[in-house]
Amino acid sequence: MEINPVYTFEPAKISQNQDALQALIAKAKEGSQPAFAEIYNLYFKKIYKFIYFRVGHKEAAEDLAEDVFVKAFEKIKTINNNNSFDAWLYQIARNKIIDYYREKKSTIALEEVENTLEYETNVIDAVDLKDRQKALLKMMKELGTEQQAVLKLKFLEDFSNKEIAELLNKNEGAIRVIQHRAITKLQELINKPDLK
Repeated sequence: MEINPVYTFEPAKISQNQDALQALIAKAKEGSQPAFAEIYNLYFKKIYKFIYFRVGHKEAAEDLAEDVFVKAFEKIKTINNNNSFDAWLYQIARNKIIDYYREKKSTIALEEVENTLEYETNVIDAVDLKDRQKALLKMMKELGTEQQAVLKLKFLEDFSNKEIAELLNKNEGAIRVIQHRAITKLQELINKPDLK
């Protein structure tokens, strides 16, 4: 999908200005490709990161992110409430990830395994991780699934508590509680004598 933005909105301003975003969504629903291109520019990085952290492979994440936007473009007219656009888009991404793992479960080619093992950014990423980062990632695994999801969305993917609440079908208060408990648990794990 080639993107040629026509609108002059800056992504940061649109994401902070709900009216501008709602106007873009409304135009995209009417079939405006330039409006959808702006939406693509606003959301692609976030969707890509959301997928990448779940599939762990750059090319697969790129392909799936593109698939998300193709599907969104085809189905954008079906959105009843423009305010739920983010949650709707991330639901498409979740479904693509589920489909990806379903397909992968039944057929894993030997070449793909070799490519994953030899893929240079995987090696670079592994080398670049410092000991403390590795320890933090290990500690994250000791948190509950929900706590991990909230921390990843908040600190790795830069989501607001409101966005996280919509994605996880919870209220903002519950998200703050989950986040607080997760951080408290991480602090306890960090302060263990064997990690110093």
